[in-house]
Parts: sequence; structure tokens; C-alpha cells
Amino acid sequence: MHASHCPPCLPTFAGLALAAALWCLLALPAPARAEAEQVAAPSQRELAILAFHRPPYYTFDHGVAGGFLIDAVRRVLDAAHIPYHVTEMPPKRIVALFEQNVTAYACSPGWYHTRERDQFARFSAPIYRNQPPTAVLRADAAHRLTEGKGLTGLLAAGLRMVLRDGFSYGPALDEALARSRAPVYRSTSDNAALLEMLASDRYDMTLMEQEEATELLRRSPRLLQALQLLPLVGPNALPGQPQTRHLMCGRGVDEATMRRIDDAIAAVLGDMPDDTTVAAPAMP
Repeated sequence: MHASHCPPCLPTFAGLALAAALWCLLALPAPARAEAEQVAAPSQRELAILAFHRPPYYTFDHGVAGGFLIDAVRRVLDAAHIPYHVTEMPPKRIVALFEQNVTAYACSPGWYHTRERDQFARFSAPIYRNQPPTAVLRADAAHRLTEGKGLTGLLAAGLRMVLRDGFSYGPALDEALARSRAPVYRSTSDNAALLEMLASDRYDMTLMEQEEATELLRRSPRLLQALQLLPLVGPNALPGQPQTRHLMCGRGVDEATMRRIDDAIAAVLGDMPDDTTVAAPAMP
């Protein structure tokens, strides 16, 4: 009795296809390959949740993800029975991923829903309603202001303003900045670094979400002494406040999954949550 053998020189079609797929994956640079494995495998049905270190919204401490928006999304996805994992990724890379990869099976929490982002992403129902935005000024610059401290007065005061590059501050504030002739410097640094720039007299003012500015000042008595928050509320408020934040998802997340996420948001988060744990710091 003889065992039959396939000629070694005639690989099967399935073998060729597998070899080609492996070659394509291995040909990617290591970071790109890891990223592709994390966010472009919808067949595994494990949704990648992409975020970056930005307390109190999202935190990554020794590889452990936290922050009140990540915690809220965990509750939503658990209720929707959607498997997921949380991955740290810079904000510009998140946007680039969704723009360039139409199959990305991934979502990122806490983004504003804008017309520009509608071109490459899907958005969930709101997961959070912001507190009003705030201007952050060096205390001595705030004391020198002679005009009103509303947004218009701040933009007309000749202050050196620095903002985070690539960020939206919400449609109303983005539009006000676009109409203003005030010089604005853009920085790729995070908001904690922007506050350090103000304290060191490189700039006079920045704009920030009140929750984030409050948390950053709470962590640094030195910054709390050197800087002043001016919430844009009351007469200073912008049209359309407060802004809502959403899960921004890649086009690889199908509409049925988005509906499951929205249903879970309604069931778990209720009537537009806000973060009641963030208290305004006492100002000097």
C-alpha cells in the first residue's frame, strides 16, 4: 500500500493565496503592520477604541486606559455586547486612519461632529455634553485687559494666542476664530504643554475645554497661581453652546453596529451625561 503525494512543485490555489496574504502583511513596516492588525480586522468583530492621553477625558497610565469618556464608552459597548479593545493613538493619526482606510473597524470617543468629518467618518449619538469652553490667560495679561473680557474683546486685545494644531473647538468657536483677524499660533504640543508656554511668557492666552483646563490646573499649584480661567458663559457665550461629543467611527463600522451603539447610549447613558466630578478650582 502506497501513500499518495502531491507534486511539491504544484502548490494549491489556496496555498498561493495564503502566501500572498502573508507576504503583503510582512511587507508593511512594523508600526503600520501593528496598526493594521489593531483596526482593520472587522472579521474578528473586536472594535478598536482609539484614544490619546488627555485627562480627564482619556488617560493612559502605565498602559492602563481610563478617563471618564473611556469609562462611559466601556459601559455602552458592554451593554451592546460588542467586543472591543482600547488602543492609544495620537489624534492626527486617528483622523488620518479614518480618512485613508475605508474599512477601519474602529471608533474614537469624544469628538465633535462636524461637516468636514462627515466626509470620512460615522458619528454616534452624543455621549457627553461639554461645560462651556474657557479662555486661559496669564494672570498678569488678564489684569492688563482694558476692554471687555468677552470673546470679541479677547480677540481684539492683541494678545499672543496659541492653540493646538489640528483641533476643532466646536463649530461656533471655530467660526469666530476664522472671522477674527487676531494672530493665532498653532502648536503640535498637547494642552498641558500649552499651559506651560503661557506660564513661561511665550504666549498670553489659549482656549480650552473647561473640564480639561480645570484638571490640568488642579494638578499644578504653580500653574494655578500663574494662570486665570475665563469661562465663556453668560454674555460671553457663543451660539450653539454647549457642544456635544460623540464616538467618531471608521466607515468599516456598519450602520447596524452604529444603531446598536446608539441604542446602548440611550439605555446606559440616559439624558446627555456630563461629568459631575470635575469641579472648578479656586482662583487666586
